[in-house]
Amino acid sequence: MYTLLLWDVDGTLVRGNGAGRRAMNRAFQEVFGIPDAFANVEMAGALDLAFMADVFRRYQVDTGRLEDFLYHYYRALRAEFTPEQAELLPGVVDLLEAIEADGRIFNALGTGNLEVAARIKLDVFDLNRFFPVGGFCERPVERYVVLENAVLQAEAYYGVDFPPERVIVIGDTVRDVAAARQIGARAVAVATGSCRYEDLERAEPDLLLWDLTDSEPLLQMCRSE
Repeated sequence: MYTLLLWDVDGTLVRGNGAGRRAMNRAFQEVFGIPDAFANVEMAGALDLAFMADVFRRYQVDTGRLEDFLYHYYRALRAEFTPEQAELLPGVVDLLEAIEADGRIFNALGTGNLEVAARIKLDVFDLNRFFPVGGFCERPVERYVVLENAVLQAEAYYGVDFPPERVIVIGDTVRDVAAARQIGARAVAVATGSCRYEDLERAEPDLLLWDLTDSEPLLQMCRSE
């Protein structure tokens, strides 16, 4: 039996320590002259384009300049998201290498990030090699739609069918757990992001981990019939 893992990025694979927010603030000020526009935005588990749209509405700026803003954001993100300021989370590389060697488990991204932003973040720690495909926030939709698209992209890329019961969503927020439930997938929560362990526990994921250093429970879940 084959299993597809859909990975969140921020707080699950890497931690930016505010790099994304700083990059958005910097870009918004460069384009619109308004500082700290994203200071109080709740980003954990959210979709980039959804909360960007909220900020554009709040400050009543021209939505037609979104591409201009994104250009400045990506440039700022490359400057802010560096090995000195961001973190590769514990156990990630060892687990991804074990999955790659397995042959029955496949990786894809399932993230609220725009793809360019996700790739910039992962490239800092050479993680893009593990994720040839994925679902991203390319329009302000519900998070479960991003996951559905990730499954479709993975099936097309790997040439394997992944029924919902063979899909596992891995994330660090209760929103990741909820989105997994909406597509009929199993949910693994990792307490390496902004959500407290107790809050993740109340969301009742199928597996709850402090971090990814002990990968055996997840690998056993992947291999279960």
